[in-house]
Amino acid sequence: MSGFIVAPGEVIKEYLDARGLTQKEVSKRIGVSERHLSKMLNGKTRLTEEMALKLEKLMPDVSARFWLNYEVKYQEYLAREKEEHELEVLDLRGIAERFHFKEALGMGRAPLVEQAISMLKLLGVSTFDRYRYAIPGGIEFIQDGGEDEAVVVWLKLCEEEVAEQNDVEGSPEYSEDALRSVLPMLKDVASNTDFFASLKSCRMLLNSVGVFLVYRKAIGNAKVRGALTAYEGHPTIYISGRYKTHGDAWFAIGHELGHLLDGFDLKKTGVSIEDADELKSAGDADDRANASARSFFVDSSAYEQFVGNGGFSNASIKEFATEQRVTPGIVVAFLQHDRHIGFDEFNYLKDRFE
Repeated sequence: MSGFIVAPGEVIKEYLDARGLTQKEVSKRIGVSERHLSKMLNGKTRLTEEMALKLEKLMPDVSARFWLNYEVKYQEYLAREKEEHELEVLDLRGIAERFHFKEALGMGRAPLVEQAISMLKLLGVSTFDRYRYAIPGGIEFIQDGGEDEAVVVWLKLCEEEVAEQNDVEGSPEYSEDALRSVLPMLKDVASNTDFFASLKSCRMLLNSVGVFLVYRKAIGNAKVRGALTAYEGHPTIYISGRYKTHGDAWFAIGHELGHLLDGFDLKKTGVSIEDADELKSAGDADDRANASARSFFVDSSAYEQFVGNGGFSNASIKEFATEQRVTPGIVVAFLQHDRHIGFDEFNYLKDRFE
C-alpha cells in the first residue's frame, strides 16, 4: 500500500528522544504509568485526547491538535490497509467482469484492488454484495437475460453526468404545464436525423422546463434503453442509446416523458427502468407510457388506421412518416415495439449513430 505512515507513538518517541526525556521521567511529569505510556509509544493503544493534552503540556511547541490529527490519519491508514487486504482475498477478476470495471472506470492497468475501491465509491456502497442498495429504494425490475449489476453501474454513471450535461443551476422548477407546452417543439427537434444535434436541442428544451436529460452509452449486457428518476427535485431522464438508432433513442425519450406526464412522483424513491428486450407489457403504467410516446409523435387515430391497413412497405412507412412529420425510423420503432412487424424488419429505415 502506498503512503505508508508509522504509528503516532513512534513519532512521539522521536520528539521525546530529541529532548533527552526518558519514558520514566515522562511518566512522572504527565502522571501516567510507565506501562500505559510504553503501550502508547509502541502503538499498542490509541493516542487519546487526554494523552494529547498531557503531551502538549510536556512539549508546548507541539499542539494536542497536531498529535490527534496524526492519530486520525494513522487510523485511516490502518482501515484502508485492512480494506485492501479484505478485497485481495475476493475473486476480483470475476467482480471486475460482473461490474464492468474496464468500461465503467477506464483505469487501464491499475491494480484491481484500486479499481475495486473506485467502483465501490461509484456505487456508494461498502461491499459489492450491497450493490442493489446503490439505487434509492433498491431495484424493482426484471431483466430479460441482462445483468442487474451492469444496470446499476450504468445508472450510477448517468447520475454522475447529470450536473455536467445539464444546466442544473439555471434550470427552473419543474412544471408539467410548461413541459406540455414544449412538446410540439420537441417533436420538431426529433425530426433532425443528426441524433446528437437533436439530443442537444432536446436537452435545452427540457432544461427550460425543469427536466434533466442524460445520455450515457450503455454498459455491456445492461439491456436497458432508458430510465426515469429524480435529481435534486427535478425529473431526470437517462438514455443509453442502445441499438444506436435515432428512432429507438427517441422512442425511449418519448416513453420516459410518457411516464413523467402520467403522474411521476418526484418524492418517490427508486427508478423506473425500461428493459430494451421487454417485448410484453409491464402493466398499465407502461401501456400508458407507450401510448403517450406514440401520441407525442403521431396522431393516435391515424396510427391505428395505418396499423389496421397492414401490408407495411418501405413506401407506406415513409409516406405515413411524412404525413406525421416524423422520421421513418421512429415509425419503424413504434411498429416493432408494438409487434406489428419483427425486430429485424425495416431497420434500414432507421438512422444510425455511433
